[in-house]
Amino acid sequence: MKEPGGLVGWNYSGSIDTSYSTATVNGAEDIGGLVGFNNGAGGITNCYSTGTVSGRAYVGGLVGENGGAVTDCYSTGTVSGQSYVGGLIGGAHGYWEMPSVIRCCYSTGAVSGKEYVGGLVGINRNWAEGWYASHRISNCYSASPVTGTDSVGGLVGLGSPDDVTACFWDVQTSGQATSAGGTGKTTTEMYDPNTFRAEGWDFVGQVDGPHDVWAEAEGGGYPILYWQLPSGLGLPRFSGGTGEPNDPYIISTPQELNSVGHNPRLITCHFKLVHDLDMIGCAFYPIGDHDYPYAGVFDGNGHTVSHLTITGESHVGLFGLLESGAEVKDLGVVDVNITASEGYVGGLVGLNWGGVTDCYSTGSVSGTSYVGGLVGRNSGDVTYSYSNGSVSGDSDVGGLVGYNQGSITTSYSTGSVSGTGNYVGGLVGFSGEEGNLIQCYSTGAVTGIHQVGGLVGSNSYGNVINCYSTGAVSGGDQIGGLVGDSFRGPVTHSFWDTQTSGQTRSNGGTGKTTAEMQVAKTFLDAGWDFVGETANGTEDIWWILEGKDYPRLWWQAK
Repeated sequence: MKEPGGLVGWNYSGSIDTSYSTATVNGAEDIGGLVGFNNGAGGITNCYSTGTVSGRAYVGGLVGENGGAVTDCYSTGTVSGQSYVGGLIGGAHGYWEMPSVIRCCYSTGAVSGKEYVGGLVGINRNWAEGWYASHRISNCYSASPVTGTDSVGGLVGLGSPDDVTACFWDVQTSGQATSAGGTGKTTTEMYDPNTFRAEGWDFVGQVDGPHDVWAEAEGGGYPILYWQLPSGLGLPRFSGGTGEPNDPYIISTPQELNSVGHNPRLITCHFKLVHDLDMIGCAFYPIGDHDYPYAGVFDGNGHTVSHLTITGESHVGLFGLLESGAEVKDLGVVDVNITASEGYVGGLVGLNWGGVTDCYSTGSVSGTSYVGGLVGRNSGDVTYSYSNGSVSGDSDVGGLVGYNQGSITTSYSTGSVSGTGNYVGGLVGFSGEEGNLIQCYSTGAVTGIHQVGGLVGSNSYGNVINCYSTGAVSGGDQIGGLVGDSFRGPVTHSFWDTQTSGQTRSNGGTGKTTAEMQVAKTFLDAGWDFVGETANGTEDIWWILEGKDYPRLWWQAK
């Protein structure tokens, strides 16, 4: 039998996450305790196998033959075969566009074979060239007893040592003094986490963001993966709660807030703020990033986080990245100072796939692309929120949101916005397909080079409904009082002030004088729903002090 696996026989371009197998597996070739053959863009993450595995060739405790990515996994079962036998993976081959990547994994089960036998990998050979030749085994170890007759290694049986980085094997338990890559250590040295930290391994408890991969086993021993820790062990303490939806962790100090972003086991938990927090002098790490997006609910409970200072590369804000289904609500970030060298930068959220409700930001936000006063890039929902801080960047720069492919409703921005490139807007820099701006406004001054608008710099296939802008607008070309550039993006019942903006044209919307913009009739005639009238609806979205001010949203009167 070829390509049997304890869970999957052949994984091609699929993803296997948080899975395990305890099955006994045997066959001829490509035999794995979890997966027989993993190839293409196939990824295996946070998985393990413990069953006995046997076969003839390409036999591995977790994977028989690998041409994809295996990360944060382990195997402990006994493995036996003839050729290409490994405690974790029998054969790792980097094909043309399918490099083998083995990162942050370990094996401890006994391994026996005839040729090409390794405690972690039997053979690690790259058949790719050029760019695709970058496959690696990194930050892995083996403590497996290893026996064989030809090309036998404590970590790798056969392969180039240059393809093995920051890896170790136990020379005592393995019975092997050599390996085709890695560094041999005694059992005592392997039990010492400093052995691994010296090579850059990241352990739970280090203050360096949510990159925790390894942990010290309770009672000592070899390192384990962070997700193997018992629930609650090693987690920071909070002022109450369990992190569950109906019992969120209670945050009452800056230190408690700052502990969240450093621990990936908290990234799905729920939190509630019970005090205003001043983060001055705090070296803060954003909550959630590309590898560990925040997936819980964070309830600000009407409180603020002030003087938050962050300097980073991308996905920068109080929250770096919100996963779909995550939510931040009822929270203000005050006097922020957020700076990024790249993109996805916001006073509250760098990249939002979830929901932001009843939130606001003040202060200064700057970056290169996807820069917003509240959210850098929005692919979720932003509701009942605002920003009045200054925002600057290159392209896709907006007072509230830099780049929008989601929904922004009943929200506003008042801060100044400046960009040195394309797509600069008082509320949103660029609103793309599926982007909606509904019942929103902006009043801040906007300056840019191309596609610059008082409300939105460029509206491509998006919808702008019942919105207005009043800020001064200046730039090079494709400049508009409301919308700078529009490509099949409908603009409905929306207005801009031709006097305060200094612009008589716009790619959508209707220009009005200041006097016309400060009377209800202008907007009522367009179907806007105001407090005290029922002809246009009963939701009472807008209210106005006629002759003195522009329309305001109902919740601003609270």
